[in-house]
Amino acid sequence: MKLSGFSTSQFVLFHIFSLSDALGDFMMKATPRFRGILFDIDGTLVNTDPIHFAVFRDLLLQDQSFNGGEPIDHAFFNSRISGRQNNIIQADLFPQRSAEEAAQWSLLKEARFRELAATNMMESKMRGLDSLRSWADSQRMKVCAVTNAPRVNAEAILNGIDYYGWFGDGSRLVIGDECERAKPDPLPYLIGADLIGVPVEDCIVFEDSPAGVRAGKAAGAFVVGIMSGQSLSTLEAAGCSLVVKDFESEELWDFLRQISVPTTGKE
Repeated sequence: MKLSGFSTSQFVLFHIFSLSDALGDFMMKATPRFRGILFDIDGTLVNTDPIHFAVFRDLLLQDQSFNGGEPIDHAFFNSRISGRQNNIIQADLFPQRSAEEAAQWSLLKEARFRELAATNMMESKMRGLDSLRSWADSQRMKVCAVTNAPRVNAEAILNGIDYYGWFGDGSRLVIGDECERAKPDPLPYLIGADLIGVPVEDCIVFEDSPAGVRAGKAAGAFVVGIMSGQSLSTLEAAGCSLVVKDFESEELWDFLRQISVPTTGKE
């Protein structure tokens, strides 16, 4: 029996191979091939939020005119401070201060943060970070750190957890204060993607704050939220595609296994 010039067996095999090719094409499109990772630093690589909270609480208490002399709580910290650029925080909390007064207060705050953080930086490293680093290296992912923290803080943190070299000794480190616009604007993440030469839509962003999540989402990246200080609902509302507790979370590794490509050990 002939079907349009094919035998029955040839016709069946032709459609099997066609279906296989179509399924392969679909799987390639359904499973994105990520090639870069853009990391926030504070609260993402290192769980520094407890230190920042303590510093802000103590310094704000010294100003009896602020909050009626009452200490701030974690809800206030999460909504008004966490992940925001220093000048935005200052303008929000102390709109009456001059630019010079705001800058001096920020310098005092950051110096106090570094003093407290220096004693336990390695212990504050996010759980599972080293495993994620090994996976990223095995997948030949390009990496960049993108933060609203001042450069001196960012470099102190990365050196404190022995990750400064992984980010090119600072050559793949984007500082919000050094950009025309900081997070929640997408610009810092767009700059980070450009630094590593990967389209931002082919990048994964790891973030812990709503401001950072909005920045990554607006840039066009796939955003994974880390619940170091914010709730699941808050991070999802900000735009996360996936939210996990830390880098050991099984949900994260399920996702990473889905997007992994086989490695041969050869370039």
